[in-house]
Amino acid sequence: MLACRTRLISLAAAAAVVVSSPVPTAMAADVDLSCMSHNVRGKTQVTERYKEYDVVVTNACPGPVYWAMCIERLDPVTHRILEAHTPNGYVDADQKIRVNLQMKRGPDSMDFRQRFQEFYVAAGYSIDPPAKARCIAAKCEATRRDLRRRIDANLQTWEAAEAALERELDAECPESGWGKTEEVEQCVAAIRTNAQPRLDELAQNDAALREELMLTGPSGCQLHAGELVPE
Repeated sequence: MLACRTRLISLAAAAAVVVSSPVPTAMAADVDLSCMSHNVRGKTQVTERYKEYDVVVTNACPGPVYWAMCIERLDPVTHRILEAHTPNGYVDADQKIRVNLQMKRGPDSMDFRQRFQEFYVAAGYSIDPPAKARCIAAKCEATRRDLRRRIDANLQTWEAAEAALERELDAECPESGWGKTEEVEQCVAAIRTNAQPRLDELAQNDAALREELMLTGPSGCQLHAGELVPE
């Protein structure tokens, strides 16, 4: 097991990292860099506006390695690429580098099933600088367009069903000035019971489609975040 040390790099600062190579050029030829890896960790710090993540690069190689990332954020509504970040630097043997991200919640207009931004991460490694990472979001999202449309259509139907339920409750079960009576409560319960199977169906559709979304696409097209904003 590696006794790794971890160093945190803020996203803003990471793009400006420039370090002279500690490894002779001659050593760079035909090097197996499978000893390098990265993973994304969701953090417990969740606020109404942000959810934090760390992208962790681990060097299990015998010497220092240069790394680069392409981190692409998606719009929660249109799923288009909002921005790309390209932090880079190098990490010594038996060390880790953490790039911290704060993913924003969707816009205020997205008041039904509010979610945080999704993002993609691609990483590249090299013995000699500069390391390069190919951005992957456009390629990955091109394979997910049909699923995105199906998710959005199901979500719109779900939102409309919830709104229709509230209108029916207001029309059929009006409250008096004294608050809810037993008769009103029975009315509400009956209408909700009648509507619940359809709402459950739409919720199950959403969960199944989102699970399918995560499994669709070329190798390496792992999608991160997109969790619901806590109420």
